Amino acid sequence: MEIDLTTKLHRRLQLPNPLIIASGPSVKNDRDIVQGLEAGAGGVVTKTITYDVNQQIQPRPRMHIVDKQSALARTRFYSFYSVDLMSEHPPEKWADLLKRAKMEISRREIEGVVIASIAGRTYEEWERLARMVSEAGADAIELNLSCPHVEPTYNGLMGRAAAYNPQIVSAIVRRVKENTDLPVIGKITPHGANPVELARTMVSAGADILVSTARFQGLILDVESMKPILWGGLGGYGGPWQLPISLAWTYNIVRELPQVVVIGSGGIASGLDIARFILVGARAVQVCTTIVVHGYGVVRVMLSELEEWMLRHGFSRIEDFRGLAIQNILPLEKLNREKIYRFTVVPEKCRICGVCVKVCPYRAVIDRGEEPPVVDESRCDVCGLCYTACPFDAIVINQMAS
Repeated sequence: MEIDLTTKLHRRLQLPNPLIIASGPSVKNDRDIVQGLEAGAGGVVTKTITYDVNQQIQPRPRMHIVDKQSALARTRFYSFYSVDLMSEHPPEKWADLLKRAKMEISRREIEGVVIASIAGRTYEEWERLARMVSEAGADAIELNLSCPHVEPTYNGLMGRAAAYNPQIVSAIVRRVKENTDLPVIGKITPHGANPVELARTMVSAGADILVSTARFQGLILDVESMKPILWGGLGGYGGPWQLPISLAWTYNIVRELPQVVVIGSGGIASGLDIARFILVGARAVQVCTTIVVHGYGVVRVMLSELEEWMLRHGFSRIEDFRGLAIQNILPLEKLNREKIYRFTVVPEKCRICGVCVKVCPYRAVIDRGEEPPVVDESRCDVCGLCYTACPFDAIVINQMAS
């Protein structure tokens, strides 16, 4: 079966596949744009273009991986903590970089789209930036209304500081739309705001596409020095640990606004993660941390993982499975409340490590010394903690007979 990963986000925005390299250190100039698309990405988003000089000068150092072994394995949850700011290049330089990148993409006949991320301090700057990147050849514009490094007290109209005010968000979207004919993408912050309401505001103002969601702000302290690590302040906190949260917000946005085109983002580390976001209705995904940690080569690895998953399930196109999981996600009031399952310890697998005995809050797992423990069904509340905690998968779940 032939797999077609083509993804359509807008009548003017068709991608060869759903993997977009997100705005960040992997898309900091024209060379990165070309290399990212040449590596197989369906699109790239530039590092955010701004006139704010304070956002152009990077702290040094500014990046930290929490649990580097898991990060390098690419199979476990880990965190990426950083204070990487917006682009060091002024907007006028970016106009040249975009033109050069588009010329090189055309010369090499590379597939993929180039999305310009912008952030203005005033409405006039938003308008000027929109016109500039449009004239420079960008295929779409992403509005940075999500940067975790822009504090709520910031005296300007960008990042998450602007996102706290729906009227400001609405005005920014409208002003940008008035100054470009390109598709406009609103990037949503999950930090201190309701992403669903932000989505409604952006769409009502004319946003064509949404990105759900950006990173949180975090703080890591060294308890010995009693100071923040490395750069001495707060940082953006993202990575695969965030995936369940971002996935839930994406699901909620798609459920509430089913006609809106949504790009999933936040914690995507594999082709299976791409599938997860598409299953809850996203049309494409943005990936940042995984590209930063593993380089552009991981793009084809992730796309191969997605294709293999699609083959296993008999899907040949992205639209074949987009949104299929939504019908399987039960609301709270429909969750099972009856004791229709039982947990059983499999003696042949049990190593008598005692984990299940320790974690059971109902004292239902009976310690039998040198013999494998057993589950007392009269005490068991079927919470599932022993089942998920067992390091040897020695506990099974079965449905009781009627």
